[in-house]
Amino acid sequence: MESKLNLNFELVEKARQSASRIAEDTQSFIDVHTTVTVERAVCRLLLIDGVNEFDVPLPNVVVDHLFDKGILNGGAAYYIGNAMAETGMDPQQIAEAVDKGEIDLSAVPPALHRGDTRGDHARCGSDRRAHPRQRCKA
Repeated sequence: MESKLNLNFELVEKARQSASRIAEDTQSFIDVHTTVTVERAVCRLLLIDGVNEFDVPLPNVVVDHLFDKGILNGGAAYYIGNAMAETGMDPQQIAEAVDKGEIDLSAVPPALHRGDTRGDHARCGSDRRAHPRQRCKA
């Protein structure tokens, strides 16, 4: 194919390959990092609403709890979902319990590992020690 712009297609292909490598590297970084803002939004999407007695929004309380425990990178949805599976409570109830100090999301055993005697994550095959700090790619 001839270029109307006199482009060197070998250089174009090299540029595309470089861009692809950069995008893959950036995406792999994004996959294991999050922000307080993103996790607060996740809490709101899980319908956590309201404020505590000090007028602190409950999504902030949950995210601050996860941050203080050093597990925010695992994602609020993971820890809230895990607590839901363990307690039968909904996200709002979990947020309220976190605020009152009645539940520590870092201490709830991972639901996906319960009953798994092989030591591997049942869905992704990773070693359970990779969780909860790293999200499952399954």
